[in-house]
Amino acid sequence: MEAKSREILLNEIVREYGKMVSGICRRMIQDQDLAEDVAQEVWIQIIKSIDSFEEKSKLSTWIYTICYRVIKKYCKKERVYTTVFLSSYYRQGELEIPENIDYDQSIWIKEMCNKCITGILHCLDNESRLIYLFRDVVQLEYGEISVIFNKKEVAIRKLISRVRKKLKNFLEDECILFNPHGKCNCRMKRLVKDIKLEEEYTKIREIAKTVNFFVESEEILPCKNFWEKLI
Repeated sequence: MEAKSREILLNEIVREYGKMVSGICRRMIQDQDLAEDVAQEVWIQIIKSIDSFEEKSKLSTWIYTICYRVIKKYCKKERVYTTVFLSSYYRQGELEIPENIDYDQSIWIKEMCNKCITGILHCLDNESRLIYLFRDVVQLEYGEISVIFNKKEVAIRKLISRVRKKLKNFLEDECILFNPHGKCNCRMKRLVKDIKLEEEYTKIREIAKTVNFFVESEEILPCKNFWEKLI
């Protein structure tokens, strides 16, 4: 690959995929410092292998295959929680905003909600969580995901269906952002209502009826792009 073409392609990858790769790493790995390291490792592997990309597959498939391989290596120690544990954990008494935070309190509340959402996704095992994120957040085609994971497309479809049902059943009663009229009694409920965060989610749903909850969260909550410095 010519040097100029190589530079153009790398810049394109940063612009188009940096935020999404960062988001996947954040949702897959709870330790945010490690998640940033993993996102950077994905970038390093892309640079190392860019000259071998021959456009025989879609660019997105190639990038997310690298993402899958790197994340798989680093997320082996990630905990998997039962929905019973998560429900109990989120109801352990109301959170109080720390007195010593030196930035907007609403940002802190959104950061806490972001951590909760990542925790909710950890009711899935690592592979199921990543497959779900590739489909419903990255919005890759089922065929692309089957290539990345070397699984039959029908198996991917069945897994996604089960995961969607599991997440919906939990969120319906346990998260005010997902269902403002549900039975949510989590420790963030009052704080969320104080800044009217649930109304932001409702507004997006009214504009675009088919928006996925986790996609909404990427837009509303303070999600970091670990590749920003590369742009």
